Amino acid sequence: MALSREEVAARYGTALFGYAQDNKVLDTVYDEMMALKKAAIANPKFISVLSDPILSSKDKKSILTAVEKDFSDEVQGFLNLLLEYNRFADLIDIIDQFSLLYDNENKIASGTATTAVKLDDDQLERLSESFAKKYDLNAVRLENKVDPSILGGVILQVKDRVIDGSVKNKLKKIRAQIIDEN
Repeated sequence: MALSREEVAARYGTALFGYAQDNKVLDTVYDEMMALKKAAIANPKFISVLSDPILSSKDKKSILTAVEKDFSDEVQGFLNLLLEYNRFADLIDIIDQFSLLYDNENKIASGTATTAVKLDDDQLERLSESFAKKYDLNAVRLENKVDPSILGGVILQVKDRVIDGSVKNKLKKIRAQIIDEN
């Protein structure tokens, strides 16, 4: 029975995480995998070429060799393993699973800060630091989404927590309170 993409990602991502952790190169492997993901997203043909069943293994290997020369031995070995087992189509999912494990291990969370206007980098960083401190995390990576309908303030969504500090929400609460009093 064939494995689903999720199962493949879980197995390979977990294996890479364990291997990197055991060899004390977790941070290096993480940095390299994030760089690889960014490059693969910027150039989707990279994955499609290395996943192409028509292209010979020799040709795929020569393409991969040219790309992987800047990576650590651990990442090179992992990429060759993916090539050998025809799992390059799952690369992004595998990296995402690895990243999830890395973040959990290092108490890092990712989330969204929705604001009425775009936040600058300094504001986003201060918001991240504040949230991390409040919830005993080492770091929080926030993506800023702009939604003018919230009028002002911020809606923070990190993991399973949502903190709605928007003006729209505050006005809604005031309105409900006024209606309840009458």
